[in-house]
Amino acid sequence: MSAVPDRHRNGRGPQAEVIAMTPVADIPSRRLFDAVGLREAERCGRWGADQVLYSGRGPASAG
Repeated sequence: MSAVPDRHRNGRGPQAEVIAMTPVADIPSRRLFDAVGLREAERCGRWGADQVLYSGRGPASAG
């Protein structure tokens, strides 16, 4: 079963870019993103709070 829908793979082979955004203050989510190998890419202000964007490469399919 695919972990990432085909439309998000961009035809880049067996790996897909994974992105996630969370408030800077959400420490549990930020620890999780670090634990799965995502890295901080950018900070910005959105939705009334400072946000951090994480990105990384990961397998395009699970299991």
